[in-house]
Amino acid sequence: MFKKMKTEKNYRPFYFQDSFHAQCVDVDTLTLIQFDRSYSSIQNILSLPILRKFKHIIVSGCGDSNIATFCLKEAFERYLPDVWFEAVESIELSRHYEFAEDNSDTVAIFVSFSGGVFRTTEALLQCRKHGVFTIAQTSHPDSEMAKEADVLYFTDTPEGDNHAGLRTFYSNIIAGIIFAASVAEIRTGNSYIPELREQVSRYHDAFFKEFEEIDLSCFRTAIHWLDKKYLEVVADGPLFWSGRFVQAKIVELSGDVCSTIDSENFFHVNQFIRPGEDIGEMVILDGNDPNADAITGAVNIMTDQGKEVFLMSDKTPDELGIKGEVAYCHMPFPDREWDFLKVIYGYLPGSIFAGYRHTTLGEPMFRGGQEPDVFIPMYFSPIDVVDR
Repeated sequence: MFKKMKTEKNYRPFYFQDSFHAQCVDVDTLTLIQFDRSYSSIQNILSLPILRKFKHIIVSGCGDSNIATFCLKEAFERYLPDVWFEAVESIELSRHYEFAEDNSDTVAIFVSFSGGVFRTTEALLQCRKHGVFTIAQTSHPDSEMAKEADVLYFTDTPEGDNHAGLRTFYSNIIAGIIFAASVAEIRTGNSYIPELREQVSRYHDAFFKEFEEIDLSCFRTAIHWLDKKYLEVVADGPLFWSGRFVQAKIVELSGDVCSTIDSENFFHVNQFIRPGEDIGEMVILDGNDPNADAITGAVNIMTDQGKEVFLMSDKTPDELGIKGEVAYCHMPFPDREWDFLKVIYGYLPGSIFAGYRHTTLGEPMFRGGQEPDVFIPMYFSPIDVVDR
């Protein structure tokens, strides 16, 4: 761990921007490229008769892919409201899930960028055993999972640095949203994709217009929190799953103890964690969320307890009714009518923080578990640079 300098302003973001930070930046250019590639690929399977009649869909994966499946709930509810949607962990699906006797109207999508996760393939085989039609959503058509599935949904993610899963997380989410909208088109005869693409593009422009300020807010918080011993992410609704992804990146990159919790369970349990000065609270809040008042109440408890809060929201602390002092990052969200799209970027500010957290601490990504020829650290200690 680096020794913290006395003056925080002496730190410069440039010296802490490694390959993971580059992944976060790359979502900018990846957004519409991945949208178009996934839409092109799904045309190869839309003629399947099962896609016109299934009434139940299961989406499953492991790790980041598992989190991505839970992010898809609102999109499926919007485009396929008559279909029963379930996001199920692969370990649950492979070992504990109670299948119906007749699964002829059930489709299961298995999400894995690599297609090489054993547990996901095991869950797929279990579904096939029970008569479920299986789809492998992957960017590796020669993978074991792709070979075992009834059909391949090739996401065709562009080559790049995917070792921490940031780019692939976006890829998996947008591919799932496109699946829901495309199937709705063939079922209803209505056109959904052009408007969906336009709204993704609008949200992209609004979000990345503020990317530099978001990046700087995350960096300043990472520097200010160098001495924190425990981190927590609080979010509700779909953004809870964005928080879970942020938690995963913090653990993987810097090895910090980090939890994710919704506001209700924060009141029941985590508000009792002490001492407050050791804890950094990250709050992801859509100011139009039906539960915004509850999250605001949680933030007010945090500040009363001496906990420092990093608030990522479209509304200012004053607008939300937050009484104590918090670090604030303005975070754009899509128009209310397109609320389900907020998961495509909801994890990005927290992920940027996670990247700065591990480089400012001097902790290697995955605790040094990547081979040097695969993951090359690209950051430098500012102690050497600033003191020259």
